[in-house]
Amino acid sequence: MTDAANSAGEPTPGTLRPGKRRIFLAGARRRVAVHLIERLLADPEVEAVLAVDRGACPPALLGCDPERFVYASADLSRRRQVDNLFLLDRFRQQPFDTVLHLAFAGNPHGYNFKSHEFNVNAAQHVLQAALRHGVGKYIFLSSDAVYKLGPRGDYKVREDAELNLDPDAHPILRDTLDAEFICRARMDEPGSEVMVLRPSGVFGGGVISGMNLLFESNPPVLPVGFDPMINPTTKERLARDLMLAIFLHGKGVYNMAGTTVGPLSKFLAERGIKPLRVPGPALKLINRAQRILGMTRYHAGFHPRRLFYSLVLDDAKFERVFRANAHHVRGLARTSDGPMP
Repeated sequence: MTDAANSAGEPTPGTLRPGKRRIFLAGARRRVAVHLIERLLADPEVEAVLAVDRGACPPALLGCDPERFVYASADLSRRRQVDNLFLLDRFRQQPFDTVLHLAFAGNPHGYNFKSHEFNVNAAQHVLQAALRHGVGKYIFLSSDAVYKLGPRGDYKVREDAELNLDPDAHPILRDTLDAEFICRARMDEPGSEVMVLRPSGVFGGGVISGMNLLFESNPPVLPVGFDPMINPTTKERLARDLMLAIFLHGKGVYNMAGTTVGPLSKFLAERGIKPLRVPGPALKLINRAQRILGMTRYHAGFHPRRLFYSLVLDDAKFERVFRANAHHVRGLARTSDGPMP
């Protein structure tokens, strides 16, 4: 399918973006980013990728084709360093057409004011630079933690559901919402498609998501009498969904989730994991003791209601606009992992 326009003169959502992709990827050290970059470089429709993060290049990416892959270490919370990345000689004549923002200090362990500054300033500076340089697509990877949980929540949560604006919420969650609001304020920007993606809990080796860290605990600690419904995704499915967002037209806020819905206990049993059940009021105390003893990296205080109330994302909107048009993205058809899980 080729690029098409709707009655408002904007590209039709779900149609293929024309030309080859030149991608600025912020947050290259995240595990899903490494997996995504490997997929992107396997696609001949991707002309070049600039991967940015603090520190050294991830070892898994050291062997990438230097003609198409560039790694740069930078502090994205500093505007001058962000601007310099957009002015690199390699991309002066052929500038970026896509920015994917995955850079976020989302680990509660070690979170401080500098982490807060990085989260909010990086989101602002990268988006502003992308718009100044005429980038056609900007994607911010958010989290399902932004939704308010409670006993009266809908079975499936859509993108317009109530957000958790509690002033006592964990500061990382407030950072996430701040970054979202920065993006949502520019979604009507002409000439650029700004997207906010909210994935459900992500499974995968080395993934720093709350759900994955819970399952890696020894043992996972759950409250007595609660078995919330979830529909987690995997890093492979998330990477595939991100490729769809990169290659196809579309803007706005989208949920992304896995295909299987079930109680938390079902996913634990499928992996042969036996949790420890404790009274709800003792959950945070026992979780803290586990972290001190090195038995878990899961932080129950980040999303305290997650183990009590269901959070099943309704991603029908993403399914309709992007996954239903996956056959137009030739690079996905070439992958060897079969149909989308």
